[in-house]
Amino acid sequence: MIYSVINMDIVHSRKIKNRIEVQNIIKNYLKSLSKKYEDKLLTPITITLGDEWQIVLKDISKSYTIITEINEFLNDYDIKTYSGIGIGSISTEVYNRSSNMDGEAFINARNALNLSKKGGGLINSKANRVLLNEYFVSKSEEVAISLENDNLNSKLDLVRVINSLIESTEILLNKITPKQWVVIKGYRKADSYNKMVEEGISNSKSDISQKLNSAEFFVIENNIRIIESLFAQYKER
Repeated sequence: MIYSVINMDIVHSRKIKNRIEVQNIIKNYLKSLSKKYEDKLLTPITITLGDEWQIVLKDISKSYTIITEINEFLNDYDIKTYSGIGIGSISTEVYNRSSNMDGEAFINARNALNLSKKGGGLINSKANRVLLNEYFVSKSEEVAISLENDNLNSKLDLVRVINSLIESTEILLNKITPKQWVVIKGYRKADSYNKMVEEGISNSKSDISQKLNSAEFFVIENNIRIIESLFAQYKER
């Protein structure tokens, strides 16, 4: 069995005002998120240090989705994170606290987190702080995507494709303005332009449409769905 382990760490955590209060808010949020993702998690989300936490997913497809959901919540507090995703096996028994577990997935996640902080290499933009670590498999088990276009017949490594899509999505997410975030979150909750106008989130349906399109909201959502399907290939190999 292979799993996804995600290590997340707050950027410049010591500079956060009311740090203890914010840590408690995050702790309670992660507890509620564990319940929401209960059927997709191997263990509850574990806070390893005050400003770091670890996620172990048995549903690998949700690896990037859960990161974007957490970061969207933290955006309200002007908090950014580094995220390292590791795919692989687990060599220990399953415990309620993931910090008591180890294996290939954990090693890959730790390395990915460190690389996300350093930048360079597989990260080309300063706006991107999310990285999937290399997943080493034998040639017979290699996961790749075939691209065929007339005379073109090449293979792209799945890790590079996922990292490239994640980086493109992170760049778009980092360009969203506070006003656009208000509309995006209102749209997620209401799922209706009319309801958003009724609730006073926006003055008109055209304003909602303009802000969602300016934020490239639908491009971002489509990218996340594609990334989910690419991560799912690890389970299908």
